[in-house]
Amino acid sequence: MKKIILTVFIVVFTMVSVQGQAEIGIKAGVNFASIMGDTPRGLRFRTAYDFGLVAEFETSPSTAVQPEIMYSSQGFHYDGGIINGESIAEDNYKLDYLNIPLVFKYYFSEGASFEVGPQVGFLLSAKTADDTINNGDLRDNLTNASFDFLVGFGYKFDNGFNLNARYVGGLTNIWKGYNRNPPPGYWYYDYGKRNSVFQLTVGYYFN
Repeated sequence: MKKIILTVFIVVFTMVSVQGQAEIGIKAGVNFASIMGDTPRGLRFRTAYDFGLVAEFETSPSTAVQPEIMYSSQGFHYDGGIINGESIAEDNYKLDYLNIPLVFKYYFSEGASFEVGPQVGFLLSAKTADDTINNGDLRDNLTNASFDFLVGFGYKFDNGFNLNARYVGGLTNIWKGYNRNPPPGYWYYDYGKRNSVFQLTVGYYFN
Protein backbone atom coordinates (compact mmCIF):
# COMPACT_ATOMS: atom_id res chain seq x y z
CA MET A 1 0.00 0.00 0.00
CA LYS A 2 2.78 2.46 0.89
CA LYS A 3 4.60 1.77 -2.38
CA ILE A 4 1.39 2.26 -4.37
CA ILE A 5 0.64 5.62 -2.75
CA LEU A 6 4.22 6.86 -3.20
CA THR A 7 4.16 5.79 -6.85
CA VAL A 8 0.92 7.73 -7.41
CA PHE A 9 2.48 10.83 -5.83
CA ILE A 10 5.58 10.65 -8.04
CA VAL A 11 3.64 10.07 -11.26
CA VAL A 12 1.06 12.80 -10.68
CA PHE A 13 3.57 15.40 -9.48
CA THR A 14 5.57 14.72 -12.64
CA MET A 15 2.44 15.16 -14.76
CA VAL A 16 1.32 18.43 -13.16
CA SER A 17 4.81 19.88 -13.33
CA VAL A 18 4.54 20.03 -17.11
CA GLN A 19 1.00 21.42 -17.15
CA GLY A 20 0.05 25.05 -17.64
CA GLN A 21 -0.29 27.87 -15.15
CA ALA A 22 -1.30 26.83 -11.64
CA GLU A 23 -3.57 28.67 -9.25
CA ILE A 24 -1.49 29.15 -6.10
CA GLY A 25 -3.26 29.64 -2.81
CA ILE A 26 -3.35 29.38 0.95
CA LYS A 27 -5.84 27.68 3.27
CA ALA A 28 -6.48 27.26 6.98
CA GLY A 29 -9.17 25.77 9.14
CA VAL A 30 -10.28 23.59 11.99
CA ASN A 31 -9.66 19.87 12.58
CA PHE A 32 -11.92 17.49 14.50
CA ALA A 33 -9.42 14.69 15.05
CA SER A 34 -9.54 11.26 16.64
CA ILE A 35 -8.37 7.69 16.00
CA MET A 36 -10.42 4.82 14.58
CA GLY A 37 -10.50 1.10 15.13
CA ASP A 38 -11.69 -0.84 18.17
CA THR A 39 -11.98 2.26 20.33
CA PRO A 40 -13.12 2.32 23.98
CA ARG A 41 -15.81 4.52 25.49
CA GLY A 42 -14.73 8.01 26.40
CA LEU A 43 -12.71 8.63 23.27
CA ARG A 44 -13.71 11.85 21.51
CA PHE A 45 -12.55 14.42 19.02
CA ARG A 46 -9.68 16.77 19.71
CA THR A 47 -10.40 20.20 18.19
CA ALA A 48 -7.29 21.68 16.56
CA TYR A 49 -6.24 23.41 13.34
CA ASP A 50 -4.41 23.13 10.04
CA PHE A 51 -2.90 25.57 7.53
CA GLY A 52 -0.72 25.52 4.44
CA LEU A 53 -0.23 26.06 0.71
CA VAL A 54 -2.09 24.67 -2.32
CA ALA A 55 -1.61 24.69 -6.10
CA GLU A 56 -4.46 23.79 -8.45
CA PHE A 57 -3.59 22.56 -11.96
CA GLU A 58 -6.47 22.39 -14.44
CA THR A 59 -6.44 19.12 -16.38
CA SER A 60 -9.72 19.66 -18.30
CA PRO A 61 -12.66 22.10 -18.18
CA SER A 62 -14.18 20.06 -15.33
CA THR A 63 -11.19 18.39 -13.63
CA ALA A 64 -8.08 19.49 -11.74
CA VAL A 65 -5.24 18.16 -9.62
CA GLN A 66 -4.32 19.98 -6.43
CA PRO A 67 -1.17 19.11 -4.46
CA GLU A 68 -0.99 20.66 -1.00
CA ILE A 69 1.47 20.99 1.85
CA MET A 70 -0.22 21.39 5.22
CA TYR A 71 0.68 21.64 8.89
CA SER A 72 -2.00 19.64 10.69
CA SER A 73 -2.53 19.32 14.44
CA GLN A 74 -4.37 16.06 15.15
CA GLY A 75 -4.63 13.44 17.91
CA PHE A 76 -7.56 12.65 20.21
CA HIS A 77 -9.03 13.28 23.65
CA TYR A 78 -9.81 10.62 26.26
CA ASP A 79 -12.23 11.33 29.11
CA GLY A 80 -10.66 8.76 31.44
CA GLY A 81 -11.83 5.39 32.77
CA ILE A 82 -10.87 1.80 33.58
CA ILE A 83 -9.40 -0.29 30.76
CA ASN A 84 -8.14 -3.84 31.31
CA GLY A 85 -8.17 -3.19 35.05
CA GLU A 86 -5.97 -0.11 34.74
CA SER A 87 -7.19 3.36 35.72
CA ILE A 88 -6.50 5.78 32.86
CA ALA A 89 -6.72 9.50 33.58
CA GLU A 90 -8.35 12.04 31.29
CA ASP A 91 -5.80 13.30 28.80
CA ASN A 92 -5.30 15.15 25.54
CA TYR A 93 -3.06 13.51 22.94
CA LYS A 94 -1.52 15.97 20.46
CA LEU A 95 -0.10 14.53 17.21
CA ASP A 96 1.30 17.08 14.75
CA TYR A 97 1.88 16.19 11.09
CA LEU A 98 3.25 17.73 7.92
CA ASN A 99 0.63 16.44 5.49
CA ILE A 100 1.01 16.28 1.71
CA PRO A 101 -2.37 15.55 0.10
CA LEU A 102 -2.73 14.95 -3.64
CA VAL A 103 -6.28 15.96 -4.46
CA PHE A 104 -8.17 14.97 -7.63
CA LYS A 105 -11.03 17.43 -8.16
CA TYR A 106 -14.15 17.11 -10.32
CA TYR A 107 -16.21 20.27 -10.86
CA PHE A 108 -19.79 19.01 -11.14
CA SER A 109 -21.27 22.53 -11.31
CA GLU A 110 -20.05 26.13 -11.42
CA GLY A 111 -17.51 26.47 -8.60
CA ALA A 112 -18.58 23.28 -6.80
CA SER A 113 -16.24 20.29 -6.75
CA PHE A 114 -15.99 16.75 -5.44
CA GLU A 115 -12.50 15.70 -4.34
CA VAL A 116 -10.71 12.48 -3.55
CA GLY A 117 -7.11 11.35 -3.26
CA PRO A 118 -4.21 9.96 -1.22
CA GLN A 119 -2.24 11.72 1.49
CA VAL A 120 1.04 11.08 3.25
CA GLY A 121 1.63 12.63 6.66
CA PHE A 122 5.04 12.97 8.30
CA LEU A 123 4.96 13.01 12.10
CA LEU A 124 6.50 16.19 13.55
CA SER A 125 5.72 15.74 17.24
CA ALA A 126 3.58 13.65 19.58
CA LYS A 127 2.76 14.81 23.09
CA THR A 128 0.53 13.88 26.02
CA ALA A 129 -0.12 15.72 29.26
CA ASP A 130 0.78 12.52 31.13
CA ASP A 131 4.49 12.98 31.86
CA THR A 132 4.91 9.74 33.83
CA ILE A 133 6.20 7.92 30.75
CA ASN A 134 9.07 9.51 28.80
CA ASN A 135 8.07 13.00 30.00
CA GLY A 136 4.92 12.90 27.89
CA ASP A 137 6.78 12.51 24.60
CA LEU A 138 5.16 9.81 22.42
CA ARG A 139 7.35 10.25 19.34
CA ASP A 140 9.27 6.99 19.83
CA ASN A 141 6.00 5.05 20.11
CA LEU A 142 4.56 6.17 16.78
CA THR A 143 5.49 5.55 13.16
CA ASN A 144 7.21 8.33 11.26
CA ALA A 145 4.48 8.51 8.60
CA SER A 146 0.75 7.98 8.16
CA PHE A 147 -0.69 7.01 4.78
CA ASP A 148 -4.27 8.19 4.37
CA PHE A 149 -7.16 8.73 1.94
CA LEU A 150 -9.31 11.84 1.66
CA VAL A 151 -12.77 12.63 0.33
CA GLY A 152 -14.68 15.89 0.39
CA PHE A 153 -16.41 18.78 -1.30
CA GLY A 154 -15.30 22.30 -2.11
CA TYR A 155 -16.63 25.53 -3.53
CA LYS A 156 -14.52 28.16 -5.32
CA PHE A 157 -15.83 31.71 -5.67
CA ASP A 158 -14.99 33.98 -8.59
CA ASN A 159 -13.02 36.32 -6.29
CA GLY A 160 -10.53 33.55 -5.37
CA PHE A 161 -11.96 32.57 -1.99
CA ASN A 162 -12.89 28.94 -1.46
CA LEU A 163 -14.51 26.71 1.14
CA ASN A 164 -13.79 23.05 1.77
CA ALA A 165 -15.15 20.18 3.87
CA ARG A 166 -13.06 17.01 3.94
CA TYR A 167 -12.68 13.70 5.73
CA VAL A 168 -9.23 12.12 6.07
CA GLY A 169 -9.03 8.46 7.11
CA GLY A 170 -5.88 6.53 7.94
CA LEU A 171 -4.86 3.51 5.87
CA THR A 172 -1.91 2.46 8.04
CA ASN A 173 -1.36 1.96 11.77
CA ILE A 174 0.35 4.82 13.57
CA TRP A 175 1.35 2.95 16.77
CA LYS A 176 4.51 0.83 17.00
CA GLY A 177 3.39 -1.10 20.09
CA TYR A 178 3.72 -1.11 23.85
CA ASN A 179 6.57 0.91 25.26
CA ARG A 180 6.80 -1.30 28.37
CA ASN A 181 7.17 -5.05 28.56
CA PRO A 182 5.07 -6.51 30.02
CA PRO A 183 2.05 -4.17 29.87
CA PRO A 184 0.47 -2.03 31.12
CA GLY A 185 1.80 0.56 28.75
CA TYR A 186 -0.13 3.04 26.72
CA TRP A 187 -3.58 1.41 26.67
CA TYR A 188 -4.64 2.69 23.25
CA TYR A 189 -2.17 0.48 21.37
CA ASP A 190 -4.83 -2.24 21.68
CA TYR A 191 -7.55 0.02 20.30
CA GLY A 192 -7.71 2.68 17.60
CA LYS A 193 -4.58 2.64 15.48
CA ARG A 194 -5.37 4.89 12.50
CA ASN A 195 -5.92 8.62 12.18
CA SER A 196 -9.43 9.96 11.57
CA VAL A 197 -9.93 13.69 10.90
CA PHE A 198 -12.80 15.92 9.76
CA GLN A 199 -11.57 19.21 8.32
CA LEU A 200 -13.30 22.50 7.54
CA THR A 201 -11.14 25.11 5.79
CA VAL A 202 -11.30 28.46 4.07
CA GLY A 203 -8.76 29.43 1.41
CA TYR A 204 -7.78 31.97 -1.20
CA TYR A 205 -6.25 31.56 -4.68
CA PHE A 206 -3.98 34.43 -5.69
CA ASN A 207 -4.17 33.88 -9.46
